[in-house]
Amino acid sequence: MNKLKSLRKGIKESTLPKNLKSPSASFENTGKIFRFSELFKRSSEKNDGSFSKDKVISVANMRWGTAPKNSSDDYMKTYFILRKGDIAFEGNRSKNYSFGRFVANDLEDGIVSHVFIVYRPKKELNLNYLKYYINDEQVMRTPLRMSTSRTTMMTNLVQKDIVKQKLLLPSIQEQNKLGELYKKVDALIQMNQLKLNRLNQLKQFLLQKLFV
Repeated sequence: MNKLKSLRKGIKESTLPKNLKSPSASFENTGKIFRFSELFKRSSEKNDGSFSKDKVISVANMRWGTAPKNSSDDYMKTYFILRKGDIAFEGNRSKNYSFGRFVANDLEDGIVSHVFIVYRPKKELNLNYLKYYINDEQVMRTPLRMSTSRTTMMTNLVQKDIVKQKLLLPSIQEQNKLGELYKKVDALIQMNQLKLNRLNQLKQFLLQKLFV
């Protein structure tokens, strides 16, 4: 597991751009600089009641979450719709994300709290590539540093600043190849994690039988 995770980290570092410079490893070595506003537009699509409480997405983990207790149907209409392929800004700072981070929705259509800022792609983007690209500190540190304001524990995204930030993005053909590579490495990690979980369950079972 450690070797596979180190492999994934190394692949990301060598195939994702940094400071508008081409990555050290690529399939086609193609890329173009875009403004953020050329790639994404802000979405304020509100829930019209089509999405119920069981369709709340936890942005931090990109998995199904829960709505606050006793949330009314009217309150759920304050939530934004996060379509599959959209990105949302999550402002919590950590040792891995100095200025917050964007998270791409690779789950399915759902809703998120109105505290999140949602953006929708304007260009064709490979989702398997996008979810790593837009979430990576190597790629997004400078753009977010230039377009966020700090509070005690979080950062706030400044819309007028983020739209001006520049990003180096490879061609869709390159995205497709890298996205497939990332997907295969993820599948290997998931398969080995499942194996590890089963071995741990077997270990616990045997210990219980041995020391009854």
